[in-house]
Amino acid sequence: MASRKVAVIGGGPAGLAACRSLVRFGHRPVVFEAAEEVGGIWAEKPMNEVVYKGLVTNIPTMCMQSFDLGFSAKSSYVTGPELGSYFIDYAEHFKLRQFIRFQSRVEKVERQEKDDESWQVSWTSTDGSQAEDFDAVCVASGHYEFPYCPELPGQKEWLAASSERKILHALSYNDPEDFNGRSVLIVGGRSSAVDIARELRSRAGSLYVLESGCREVTCEDHCSWLPLGSSLTPEGRILAATGELVSGEPVDTVILATGYTYRFPFLDETALNMEFGPVRRYVKPLYQHIIHADYDTLCFLGIPLAVPSPLPLFEAQAYFAASHLREAFTSRKQRQEWVQQACANAARSQDLHFISGYAWDHMRLLMREAGMADSDYSQYDRRLKVVQAIYQDRVDRKPRMPWDDDAYRRCQYQVDYESGRWSVTLPDGTVEDREAKL
Repeated sequence: MASRKVAVIGGGPAGLAACRSLVRFGHRPVVFEAAEEVGGIWAEKPMNEVVYKGLVTNIPTMCMQSFDLGFSAKSSYVTGPELGSYFIDYAEHFKLRQFIRFQSRVEKVERQEKDDESWQVSWTSTDGSQAEDFDAVCVASGHYEFPYCPELPGQKEWLAASSERKILHALSYNDPEDFNGRSVLIVGGRSSAVDIARELRSRAGSLYVLESGCREVTCEDHCSWLPLGSSLTPEGRILAATGELVSGEPVDTVILATGYTYRFPFLDETALNMEFGPVRRYVKPLYQHIIHADYDTLCFLGIPLAVPSPLPLFEAQAYFAASHLREAFTSRKQRQEWVQQACANAARSQDLHFISGYAWDHMRLLMREAGMADSDYSQYDRRLKVVQAIYQDRVDRKPRMPWDDDAYRRCQYQVDYESGRWSVTLPDGTVEDREAKL
């Protein structure tokens, strides 16, 4: 059983979870954080300002928090700054600051030629450029920095027809007031697209949302929901996949809420046999989305998408990685076979890390495979069932149309994890009592 010196790249939620589990398993972590404070994109002064001004989380705090530390905020849905404060509390509560090197940007991570099990990490800080050897590396740098910007059908001709038109990614979106009176097409159907649509409904002259979840053109007042296959005409009209022209003002602004690509500038991706696909929408070869199949002292945390319970997933991944680094419980062949099967099961290569359909069972599997004791697992499983039930309640209350009122975020939850009983107070004050099936 090995106690390793481990470099953790990133001091956001996944990096903090990694640090906590590494210490728990007897490792010696060093966390490299480029910013002045923990929290990643949720920090007060983030390195990457992806969090827009009016953001309110779309998942209840019970589903977002560590099983060992609750939110101090009283609302079940919190703002970006409140989430940033939580991660400061997390670092303090679990005494993680002593392991963190702030304002330290990792520039390069490379395997040592003299020892395949050793890694050299080079970074820059206020003290200049430095390098240090580590036994293992946990990459927890997030994936909200490099936007995915697909080209829309008709986009080139639409842009060429007027210099007043523009395309931006949701990364650049911040204030809805900037879009007053504009005719906006939002591309995407996940949380950021829905939030932007809701904020712009009362401001945009015409609002269009194009996403894969839509099956037919649906219009309400000045808003239109469009299926994939729709295209822009040079005049700014939208031609639906069915061939009909969608009513409404000509589009003058496109917002791409299309997610992000995976990039790790500090890694020699070719030397590490890593694959990302033509548009960098997946990462291979990662066993359980975490352990590099060929180099098992290189781990990645926070890769999965469509995660219903973010920090609990990060903690499960971190527990798994820390256990694996302590005493490897898989062979290279097993890891490679798992990756091959996962790729075969994915409907599209870019869906490799979409785990929303099995996230809860995935967390259970990680804890089991990592060797969590039966008594601890039993308690963990009970808590997870309660959290899963609350999340499903949130899903059931989510409105159908992208721009609809987000009344579900005004629901408040009370939980008794021991008994599995919980309640939800609706915006009108009605209280509904529930019980998870333990």
